[in-house]
Amino acid sequence: MSKPDTDQYDFSTPMMRQYLEIKAEFPDCLLFFRLGDFYELFLEDAKIGAQVLSIVLTSRDRGKDGRIPMAGVPYHAADGYLNKLVKAGYKVAICDQISQPDGKNLVERKVTRIVTPGTILSDSALDHKNNNYIISVVRHDGEIGLAVSDLSTGIFYIASIDSDNWQSNFEQYLTKLQPHECIVAPDQFRDEQLLKIFKSYPQMTIHSFSDWLTSQKEAKKKLEKQFKHDYSKLTASLNANTLIAGASLLEYLEYTQKKPLKHITDLLVLDDDEYLSLDRSTINNLELLTTFRDQDKAKSLLYLMDQTSTAMGARLLKTWLLKPLRSIDKIEQRLAVVDYFVQNPQLRKDLAKILAQIGDLERLLAKITMGMNNPKDLISLKSSLRFSLSVTTYLQDISFPFPQLFGTNKQAQLEKLIQLIEQQLVDEPPVDPKQGKLIKTHINPQLDELKKIIQVSKDWITKFEAEQKTKTQIPSLKVRFNQVFGYYIEVSNSHLKKIPTDYQRKQTLVNAERFITTDLKKHEQIILEHQQQIQELEYQIYQQICAAIIRQTFVIQQLSKNLAQLDCLQNFAYLAVSHHYCKPQISSDGQIDILQGRHPVLEKILDDQLFVPNDTHLNQADSQLLVITGPNMAGKSVYLRQVAIITLMAHMGSFVPANQARISLTDHIFVRSGAADMITSGLSTFMVEMVETAAILKQATSQSLIVMDEIGRGTSTYDGISIAWSVAKYLVDQPQVKPKTLFATHYHELQNLVSVYPKRMKNFQVAVTQHQDQLIFLHQLVEGGASHSFGIAVAKLAGLPPQVLVDAQMMLEKLESQKQQTPTEKNHKLSKELKNINIDQLSPLDALNMLSEMVKNAQK
Repeated sequence: MSKPDTDQYDFSTPMMRQYLEIKAEFPDCLLFFRLGDFYELFLEDAKIGAQVLSIVLTSRDRGKDGRIPMAGVPYHAADGYLNKLVKAGYKVAICDQISQPDGKNLVERKVTRIVTPGTILSDSALDHKNNNYIISVVRHDGEIGLAVSDLSTGIFYIASIDSDNWQSNFEQYLTKLQPHECIVAPDQFRDEQLLKIFKSYPQMTIHSFSDWLTSQKEAKKKLEKQFKHDYSKLTASLNANTLIAGASLLEYLEYTQKKPLKHITDLLVLDDDEYLSLDRSTINNLELLTTFRDQDKAKSLLYLMDQTSTAMGARLLKTWLLKPLRSIDKIEQRLAVVDYFVQNPQLRKDLAKILAQIGDLERLLAKITMGMNNPKDLISLKSSLRFSLSVTTYLQDISFPFPQLFGTNKQAQLEKLIQLIEQQLVDEPPVDPKQGKLIKTHINPQLDELKKIIQVSKDWITKFEAEQKTKTQIPSLKVRFNQVFGYYIEVSNSHLKKIPTDYQRKQTLVNAERFITTDLKKHEQIILEHQQQIQELEYQIYQQICAAIIRQTFVIQQLSKNLAQLDCLQNFAYLAVSHHYCKPQISSDGQIDILQGRHPVLEKILDDQLFVPNDTHLNQADSQLLVITGPNMAGKSVYLRQVAIITLMAHMGSFVPANQARISLTDHIFVRSGAADMITSGLSTFMVEMVETAAILKQATSQSLIVMDEIGRGTSTYDGISIAWSVAKYLVDQPQVKPKTLFATHYHELQNLVSVYPKRMKNFQVAVTQHQDQLIFLHQLVEGGASHSFGIAVAKLAGLPPQVLVDAQMMLEKLESQKQQTPTEKNHKLSKELKNINIDQLSPLDALNMLSEMVKNAQK
C-alpha cells in the first residue's frame, strides 16, 4: 500500500498528527481509527474502504486540516466490514482508544491487532468445517522449510520438503491445506518459482514480512520458548529452513495479535512417511473435496462422508481424508472402535446426540486466550464442557476400545471450572463485558455492597416520583433517565403552571419540558459513580474467570482432540450402517481384493438399486496390471476411481462400500486422468499428462496403487498408442518395483501386452451389448479384451445428427481398409535405433520423449 499523499492537507491538529504517526507504523495496512462509536478510515484508506465496503465516502471540515476524505463504520458492526476487506486481500490494523475521553487531553490510541486472511478470528468469517490455515515458506538451496498454523484452533506444525521433486511435494501441501495466507521473507517475495506455484492457488494471499528471522540459532530459541515441552531434541534434527519458517510464523502471529499466543502449545513435525500420499492430481481426480469440473462440494467424497456432530470432528475428518494412515496397528485401532459402534447402534446414537450439544471447544478456547471473546462465549464453553463430561460418564462403565478422553485428575479440574463459571457468571450475560450485569450476587461482598447503595438511591427515586405526583397534582409527571441528561423530571406543557419553584429547567421539547432538582442530581451521582465501580469490579471478576479457563488450555485442547476423534469414528459407524459398508481387512501381502465394490458417491447420486458393483483382484503375482477397455460412458472411469476410493477409505480407518474387502497397505495412490489446459502454468493438456506420468513412474513403489485413465489421448493416435504401450510395459518390467495398476485405454493394441507378460497382466473390459442397433451398457467388468470401441454408437446415444453418423461410419470403413504394415526399411531403421539405446541410463521422461520422436519418424 502506497504512502498517503499528505501535502494537500494541514495536519496540525493533535488528533490528525496522532493518526499520521500510527499510520506510518503500518503503511501496508488499512487503519481502522477509533473515534467514539465509529472506526474511521482517512485519505487513501477511506477511498479503498468506500469502494470495497460500498459505504459513503465523505470529507469533513477539520479546520486547519482542510477537507479530509473519510469513511466510517460503527464499531459494534466492525466484524462484518473487516471480513469484506480481508476477503479482498487487505490487511487491517485496528487502532483502539485505550484511555477514556476527559474533554481535556487527547485520547490515547494504539493498534491492538492486525487482521489478515490467515489471522481473522470472528465467527462470521470462519467456516466451522474448515481450518483457516496460514503458512510460512523458506526456499533455500533447493529445500523448502514450511510452517503451518490455524490461529483459530491453536494448530501449529512444521515440515521439511527435500529438493528432489520439491515443486510437486509443495503443491501437495497447498492442495491439502488450502491456506488463505502465505508469508515469505522480503527477498523471496520475488522468487519466480514460488510465485509460479502460488498463481495456481488464487484463494491464498501472499504477504512479505519485514521482521523475518534469519538466524537458525535465534529461530531455534524462539520455538523452544513458545513450546514449553522439551523440544530441544526435536529442533536439533530440523534443518535451518524449517526452523526459520516456524519461528518467523510465530513472530508474524505475535506481530498481528499484539499479545502472547498462549493457546499454541504443541509443536508437531509432519512426517509424510506416516501417511498414505495423495498428490494434487489424485485429490482432484478422485473429487475428494469438490468435483473436478464445476467445483461442486455437494458431490464430493468429503460431503458424503461428513455426518459428524461437532465442528472439531468435521475439521478432523477432512484431515483424515487427505492424510490416510500407513500403520496397520493405527488403522485397526480405528476400525475396532467403528466396529464396536456398528455392533452397538443405540450407544452410537446416544453419543451422537450428546456430541451435537458440544460447541466448538477449539475456537472458543482460542478466542478466550486471545482476548477476543465475550461473556456468552464463556456460557457456551461451560455448557460444552458439561456435555463433554457426560460423554466420559457414559463411556466409563462399558467395554469400549477407545482411550479415556482425559485422566481422573483432569476431569476434576474441568468440573471445578464448570462450577466457577456456573456460580459466578449470570446465565444470560450481555455481550459487552464492560457494561456490568455479569456477575451473580453473593460472589463478592464489595460488589454486593455497591449494588445495595445503588438500590437505595433507585428506591429513593421511585418514591420521589410518587411524592412529586401527589405534591404537584400532575398525574402524568415522570422521572426518566438517558445518557445525555441523566435523571430528569418530564412534565407536559398543559401542567407547566403547577411546577414547583425548586425545579430547574433543563430542556424544552415540543409537548413537554424537562427539569432537575438538587436532590435528584445527588442520587443520580451516587448511582452513576457506584455503577462505574460495579462495572470495573465485575470486569475484574470476569477476567479472573477467563484466566482460570486459560490455565486449563492444554486440558481443554486434549479433550477437543479426543472428542473430534470419537466424533469421526462414530460418524464412520453411521456411514457403515446407513450405506451398507463392510469392515476391510488390512494386510501387508501386496493384494487388493474387493468383492462387489461400489463408488460411494455415485451410488447415492444414482440409486442403490441402479448402481452395478464390481469385483477387483490385484496382486504382484499374476494381476499386477489390469488393462481395461470398453466404450465411453460404459463405466471405466467410475470403476477405476471406486477402487482408489475404497483403498483410501480403508486407510482412513473407515468401513468401505463393498461386500468384502482385503486391502494391502499402500504408500501412494496415483490417479492420472484427463486434465484441463493449465493456462496459468503455460502447460497444455498433453504436457500436464506427461509431467504427471513421469512423476508417477519416478515415485511409484511396490506398495503403490496406480490408476491410469486414457493416457496418451492428448496427442496423435500413433503417439498416444506408443506412449501408453511403453508406460504400461515400464510398470510391469521393473524387477524391484511392482505397483498395482489399473490401466484404462481405448487403444486396443495394448491388450497384446498381456501375451508378453501373462504372469503380470490381465485384460478386462466393461461389458456392453447391442439390441436392434441400440448400445446397452451393462457396467459390468468381465475378463477378456474388447474388440470394438463402439465410438459411433456412443455418438448416436449422445444425439449427433444422423448425417454426421453416416459420414462417420463411411470414414471409419475407409480408414480401416487403408491400414497397412509399416515398410520393411522403416522397421529395419527403427530396429537399429533401438539397439543403440542404453535403457539403464534412461529416465522415464527421456524414454517417453525418445519414443515419441521415433513414432514421428516412422510416420513420415
